[in-house]
Amino acid sequence: MSAMWRVRIWPYLLVFLVLGASAFGQTSHQLSFRASDTQFDVTVPDKELAASDKELQNYISQGARAVATYFGRFPMAHVNINLRAVSGDKVRFGRSSPMNGGSIMMMVGRDAKWDAFDSDWTLTHEMVHLAFPATKGNNHEWLGEGMATYVEPIARAQAGLISEREVWRQFAEYMSRGLPSPNDPGIDEARGIGRVYWGGALFCLMADVEIRKQTHNRKGLQDAFRAIMHDGGSMDGTMEYEWDIETIFETGDKATGTHVLTNLYREWKNGPGEVDLPKIWNQLGIEKNGDSITYRSNAPLAAIRKAITARR
Repeated sequence: MSAMWRVRIWPYLLVFLVLGASAFGQTSHQLSFRASDTQFDVTVPDKELAASDKELQNYISQGARAVATYFGRFPMAHVNINLRAVSGDKVRFGRSSPMNGGSIMMMVGRDAKWDAFDSDWTLTHEMVHLAFPATKGNNHEWLGEGMATYVEPIARAQAGLISEREVWRQFAEYMSRGLPSPNDPGIDEARGIGRVYWGGALFCLMADVEIRKQTHNRKGLQDAFRAIMHDGGSMDGTMEYEWDIETIFETGDKATGTHVLTNLYREWKNGPGEVDLPKIWNQLGIEKNGDSITYRSNAPLAAIRKAITARR
């Protein structure tokens, strides 16, 4: 199960983070290195993974580089990563926590080769979580998960790990899963994978486009998210873990000189909001053709599309 399909099993997975692999019958060794000005201490199960330590280091370094590219720096000075060997040849899922400076647990297929790691998005998704505070209350999971779902592919594109076309292909294919029903009670009542992860990502897309429209493409959601992280959401290896959701949006709005986040949340909080996704794709110049997309360079918001995913 990948991060996008996680269920609420965190109390059980936390045991892996705290006790490590040896507590469950696997001997392990430590892999320690620096990447993106951050110290990573990685617990690797002995003789359980096909991947070499060098491949694992490169895998983690790539994710760190993507996150540091998007946010301006990696959010924490030190991160513990606990790798757990499971069946298969893919990265299965992950879980992150800001505790103890930052901890990530990743379930990795025993037979996973470099291609599986090179194409994996899950670790980057979990690293993105370390750059954003949790929200007070029980009805805002859509924000944290939606933010990470939106940022992850953009960060990887900005770092040159995937193409910008792949970002927009994914968005064009999956973003509709987050659309509200006509009688939707509001985003804070989001339930289910589609509405939580992709509904939150849709909120981010709408906000990003609107911020760029209002600022003539000088600012974007990236500026808001960087400000939130630098303002104490995550700083120097520590995290002020819970913020009021209003404070998150006010901090982001201040960074962009707009009221887009606050106003969009008010609109989406108590109802389905107004979302015309085909119109957005048309304005951005994105046309879906089967499993691929084509661009229209003369679309009215083509420059915004380019700015969102441009290499940094």
